[in-house]
Amino acid sequence: MTVRDILIYPKEEAKLRQKSAKVKKIDASIRELVADLKETLLANPGAGLAAPQIDVHKRVIVVRFGQESGEMEPPRELINPVILQAGPLAKGFDGCLSLPRVVTWDTRRPSWLKFRAQDVQGNFFEMHVEGIDAILVHHEIDHLDGVFFLDRMTEDGKLYIAVDTEEGEKLIPLDKLATMGKK
Repeated sequence: MTVRDILIYPKEEAKLRQKSAKVKKIDASIRELVADLKETLLANPGAGLAAPQIDVHKRVIVVRFGQESGEMEPPRELINPVILQAGPLAKGFDGCLSLPRVVTWDTRRPSWLKFRAQDVQGNFFEMHVEGIDAILVHHEIDHLDGVFFLDRMTEDGKLYIAVDTEEGEKLIPLDKLATMGKK
């Protein structure tokens, strides 16, 4: 298992925009990819990571369910995930390890999802997820299709950046960042 470098937007946008190929055979290389994705995710402050974010264009993601309850589960692999059904779009939170410390509450994603995927043994399974877990799965599947979360923002959406201050971490609107510290 290796902690891999995560591609950063916009510098590596071309790589992040590439579509990923379906995994045809779950072999040792795919199991190693899953292990690296899990290790990389655990070494970073996120809940999901897609293979394209480490410059491997295969349909593999790992996710940590349970953000809403505050009890984040260990990373779970989703190989060749396919959305079977999706609920109505709702505006909500989004952020990405490929655009560190930048977040929004203004992306539109399904309020719930039913999806099918495979585990590292090749077993198929289906799950129904809601709320933040639905946003998470949808966000990571988007990465497999070369879609970035900024593409899902509403027209009037705002981005915020987490900035360390003497009072602790603060979220600053990106449009106000340029004026910080000026009198």
